[in-house]
This record gives sequence, C-alpha cells and structure tokens, in this order.
Amino acid sequence: MTRGAAPAPEKARILNACFWCVVAVVVEVGLFASYRGHDARFHWFTHLFVGSSAALLVMTAVAVRTRRPVPVPLVWALVGHLFAMAPDFAFAAGVAHRRWMDIFAGHISSHFVPGRNVTWYAVFLICLGAYLAAVDRCARPRHRTTQVPAGR
Repeated sequence: MTRGAAPAPEKARILNACFWCVVAVVVEVGLFASYRGHDARFHWFTHLFVGSSAALLVMTAVAVRTRRPVPVPLVWALVGHLFAMAPDFAFAAGVAHRRWMDIFAGHISSHFVPGRNVTWYAVFLICLGAYLAAVDRCARPRHRTTQVPAGR
C-alpha cells in the first residue's frame, strides 16, 4: 500500500458509493426527461420530494430498529421516487389519473398542497433531519449510567 492511499476495503466502499450516486443521477435525469411537455420541473420535484420523504421515514424506522444506517440510501430514495410517480407510468401507457392513485404516496393530492413544492421541500428536509438524527444516535456507543448512591 502506498503512503496516503486508502486501504482496499475503503476504496471498494468509496467506489460502490460513487457507483450508486451515478446510477441515481442517471435514473433521475431519465425521470425528469420523462415529464417533458408536462411541466417537468413541478411534477418531477413533487414526486421526488414526496417519494423521498416517505423513503426517509422508512429509513429512519429501519435505522432506529437495527441501530445502523441503511445500506445504499440513494437507492431507497430512488425507489421512493419511483413509487410516488408509478401512476405516471400508467398514464404514459394511456391510463387516466384517478383518485385511487393516491395510494402511491398521495400521487394526485400531493399536487394540491398549499405552498406546492416549497411545502414538500420543507417536509423532505424534516424527514432528512429525522434520518440523520437517527443515524447519529446509532453511531454513538451505548453507555450505561451508574448511579452513585446518595450520601457518597
């Protein structure tokens, strides 16, 4: 090993993280492009924020339960986004939007929230903060507190 170089397992971990970052960006660019002609910025951001927020809540629950961060978190957020926009894939195939499609992370209703994407961005940031707090708490070692009897 050369001086200053990361050990092989660390390099593999970094390359794995970079790989998933590239995958997430490529898929998200494709999803954004799929909305061309349909107010892409508004629709893409709405479903990104809603789906990723839902994924972050699940990630938080998993991190608290397992006491460790979830593996490949970008994939979780990407799956949340895909879930939130699932009815749009059906729409592209000719299926009209209906109210029942709200089972996909509020697919229809999410467009009519006051504040629109600013509100969803705030929700996303709160969910991200909850996940990061859970991961931070998991990273701390558990310490047993010893109580000193009174009078000593």
